[in-house]
Amino acid sequence: MNETQGMVKAAGQIGLYTLLSRVTGLVRDIIIGTVFGAGAATDSFFVAFRIPNLLRRVVGEGAAVAAVVPVITAYLSRRSRPETMEMIRALIGVGLVVLMLLTAVGMVWAAPLAHLFAPGFSPAQLALTTRQLRIMFPYLFFIGLVALAMGILHALRHFAAPAFAPVLLNLMIIFSALVVWLGGTPVPPIFILAYGVVIGGLCQFLWQLPMLRRLGVPLVPRWNPWHPAIRQMVTLLAPVLLGAAVYQLSVLLNSLLASLLAEGSVSALWYANRLFEFPQGIFVVALSSAALPSLATQAQGRDFHGLSESLGFALRLINFVVLPAAFGLTILAVPICAVLFFHGAFGVSHVMATAATLQGFAVGLWSVAVGRLLSACLYALQDTRSPMVTGGVALLVNVGLSLMLMGKISASGPTHGLAGFFAALSESLTVWNLGPAGLALAASLAATVNLVLLGVVLVRRLGTFPWTTWFASLAWSLAASVVMSGPVWWIAHQIEWLDKSVPLPVRLFVLTAAIAGGAVSFAVVAWPGGKAELRALASMLPQRLLRFLPQFLQSRG
Repeated sequence: MNETQGMVKAAGQIGLYTLLSRVTGLVRDIIIGTVFGAGAATDSFFVAFRIPNLLRRVVGEGAAVAAVVPVITAYLSRRSRPETMEMIRALIGVGLVVLMLLTAVGMVWAAPLAHLFAPGFSPAQLALTTRQLRIMFPYLFFIGLVALAMGILHALRHFAAPAFAPVLLNLMIIFSALVVWLGGTPVPPIFILAYGVVIGGLCQFLWQLPMLRRLGVPLVPRWNPWHPAIRQMVTLLAPVLLGAAVYQLSVLLNSLLASLLAEGSVSALWYANRLFEFPQGIFVVALSSAALPSLATQAQGRDFHGLSESLGFALRLINFVVLPAAFGLTILAVPICAVLFFHGAFGVSHVMATAATLQGFAVGLWSVAVGRLLSACLYALQDTRSPMVTGGVALLVNVGLSLMLMGKISASGPTHGLAGFFAALSESLTVWNLGPAGLALAASLAATVNLVLLGVVLVRRLGTFPWTTWFASLAWSLAASVVMSGPVWWIAHQIEWLDKSVPLPVRLFVLTAAIAGGAVSFAVVAWPGGKAELRALASMLPQRLLRFLPQFLQSRG
């Protein structure tokens, strides 16, 4: 099996498990929205959850993607397996110490962190956020170990267990929300969600252990921070902390600025971002995760022509999935939010704010997807500095555009400290009052800047790229997406989405029909110019579906 076939097979495997994770994640958010709505309590929970989650993605998943996988891949190709396993023991030992220190610091500094990332919250809301943050910070320790295990398993070409693990987190939070819904909780209801996050992190960690043992990975750590591989990873990791997580930093920045806007803005950003990440998680993250070991192997063998071909093929797959998804999310933003969240405490204004924010995010879906894959290619070449530089530029662009598009902060809001600083800037820079939707649009435009800069760097590094076939696939996908928009828009406008007298089954049926009509019309138009890509995409899901249960049981063996 060549690297392209291996990449497609692995992406299909990751995509199926990630689909299950995203579906349970949507159910989780629907239940939270139904039980808690989109107010001060959920704003505080989402801010508190985002802080350890950001550190997990930057220090944990960022390190696993950018530093761990290429180094372990190099060891496997150049050293003996016992040497590789000894290096992994040293990696686990260092990782344990780092995660314990981060967790302890986070719990001690919970109050300053809460104020830093939500300066617009009232004192009571900051106190609530601080208490939840102290409860949730142990989640960082467990989920950091999960991310470390993910990097090791990906380097060993095993993808199923890490891809399924997030389902356990979602199930624990769902269970916690249902406990609140049933009533009789001994602590304030929103704290039950925080405890559910920690338990979910522990469950994800325990889930990884059987597969690590099965692959012969030693689980007994060794304290050896002077191991040559650890030093190499630290060298790679330093720029990764910004470069690999620029999008996550942008999301957290948006949360900070949203805390200065009207109540519910943080929740609108959270719900919209979860919907935005749905197509990313199912396909883009799956493809980039599957591509990194293949690209790293080709980079180690100095096969730059093969690496360029593999990258070009992956980018063509992105064209045929992400572009129609971006058009679909833009057109169907209100219907999707109405079907998923228009229940219980989630009102019409919440739906409209979330839908507008989702449309802002959808503008940058393709840029984020392509940028993620280009970053993975640079990491395979062990170049972590370039994504750091381009990410830093994009982050500055994001700040400037956010202040221009979010609107002026109310004069009745905070007037000192970090909040006062941003309030003064928004007063002079505002050109469009879009609220949280403006923050999402700013993140999308910044992602496009990041993509352009990454593309320039990578083309210079590789020196060759299959431009003709890539531009052809882009043209076909754009044309098919435009044609697809017509039937999607027409079907979606057959009912009034914000009329609660329309039964939920009817709304769900019309939304499903719009998505199905769009998929069929896209495939018909795109087929003449994208047969190879569409065949590759079609080959992922059916095989995975037919073999899902046996592989699921085997993965636990």
